[in-house]
Amino acid sequence: MKTLLLILTSLILLSCNLQKREKTSDDSDFNNESLLTEGEHYIEIDGVKLWYLVQGNGPILIVYPSSAGWGGDASVYINNLKPWGKYRKVVYFEPRGLGKSERLDSVSDYSMNKYVEELELFRRELKLKDFDLVGHCYAGMIAQKYAIKYGSYIRKLILISTTPTLKYPGYPEWEMKRPGFQSMIERYKEIESIGLTGVEKIKEQMKNWYTITFYDYNTHKVAFENIMDNTIFSELPLRQFQQNDQLNYDIVESLEIINVPTLILYGDDDFPPMVKGSKELNERISESKLVEFKECSHWCFIEHPDKFFTETIDFLK
Repeated sequence: MKTLLLILTSLILLSCNLQKREKTSDDSDFNNESLLTEGEHYIEIDGVKLWYLVQGNGPILIVYPSSAGWGGDASVYINNLKPWGKYRKVVYFEPRGLGKSERLDSVSDYSMNKYVEELELFRRELKLKDFDLVGHCYAGMIAQKYAIKYGSYIRKLILISTTPTLKYPGYPEWEMKRPGFQSMIERYKEIESIGLTGVEKIKEQMKNWYTITFYDYNTHKVAFENIMDNTIFSELPLRQFQQNDQLNYDIVESLEIINVPTLILYGDDDFPPMVKGSKELNERISESKLVEFKECSHWCFIEHPDKFFTETIDFLK
């Protein structure tokens, strides 16, 4: 009798344990789905806590911010790319050390290659079989490097005001001819004189530099400065790019590897490396379309939103 009771008890415990395991599996599936619900999320990737925002409905589109190239967060994209949410579930991702994501102590933790691998781990964690990818400026460089290595996961690629190398000449001459160049130089002197340091100094310097990156800054000044005033800045990712990756970045010879439908957009008044780089991208990526915006500099989605969204939404559809 005791033996029978022991057997029955063991069977009951085994049954409960199997049910518990089955429920855990169900919970896991639910949690994976919940990672893409509308709103803010945190996720741990490679031991680093990262922030991202999900908006809209439809197939997944990841907007990778240009943050490490200038130290800011994803705010400028979140505020200006909302129309995409009608056609895509848009994921605004803030990589390590930027915006609301966790900071790391070493400059080397912010290399372009680490960002590429982090993006791939992010895709795996969200269990995405494929997705659309968007990158502007520095983020376009990360997007290109990702497409070269992990292109099989990309449905469509949108590259905005970016380049496959920073070795094209012409930027210093372009900068000195800008209408607001002299005012920018005077403001730099003021920033130095008031003794700002760290992220506060970076913030003021970047806000100052951006005044010359528009075809007509005054038209967008109020809205853009409001975004910049509320942007979270970081120091080490910017330092890594300026001191290391900026000098070594050149992937021109690898562009032929990219074989996904690609839309390339740039302004005719953009930085010379971005103008020349956009044309190079179009020449070397087989399935690409090039779109030029007249009387436009570095921010075609802000300076010419109607044309920008017509082109991008048509491409995504």
